[in-house]
Amino acid sequence: MGKKILIVDDNDHVLKLLRISLEKAGYTVDQASNGDEGLERAKAFLPDLIISDVMMPMTDGIEFCWMVRDNSPIPMVPFIFLTSLEDQDMEIRGFRAGADEYLIKPVDRAVLLEKVETLLERATKVKSMDTPTTDTVKGFEGNLADLSLAEVIQLLNLNQRSGVLHIESENNGEIVFKSGQMLFGAYGELTGEKAIYRAVPQQNGKFRFEPGEKDVDQPNISGSTMNVLIEACRLEDEKDQVD
Repeated sequence: MGKKILIVDDNDHVLKLLRISLEKAGYTVDQASNGDEGLERAKAFLPDLIISDVMMPMTDGIEFCWMVRDNSPIPMVPFIFLTSLEDQDMEIRGFRAGADEYLIKPVDRAVLLEKVETLLERATKVKSMDTPTTDTVKGFEGNLADLSLAEVIQLLNLNQRSGVLHIESENNGEIVFKSGQMLFGAYGELTGEKAIYRAVPQQNGKFRFEPGEKDVDQPNISGSTMNVLIEACRLEDEKDQVD
């Protein structure tokens, strides 16, 4: 059986076209017409990836994404938003909700399949990193070119991991986690949330997570992990717009 994909859209024509394209590519497909139905199907079908429209009646795509992240057995499932609106504010809202990709309809079939394949490969890497092979919870390491720091932080947060995330990039740094929450950050000469804001956009270098409890005398990160991460992404978005 191929990888499982859930499509959520209130347009029957879009559902049909997406289903044909994905099934021809070898995927097993389920579908729903709104966010509420989508959440129920997600819990039952346990898809490897979700594709959802943003604008839908009842529960829209962004609310649906939040619910999957917060209230489902698959909080780390890759998520693609589809929309007919070329609205950057909506795109930012989507990424803040936890979306991995954002595509404008009508979507080119080749582009969609490429994004689907890329996200599924990345999800496989994440699962292999965070699956203990012994009774002892293990650490993991990787390259920022393959898995972004934002994704690593989200992984540690959702799985409520404790330990130290070491960063080797433009500068060296570390982030201390306790039950998924960042307590302490340092990157180069920066500390606290400013260190996170500088480190998150780095695309080259390595990371290494060392599990275990580490005492922090003076925590320097006060915001929740996801709020700090969202702010880091927002600041990077603003920088890209200026550039």
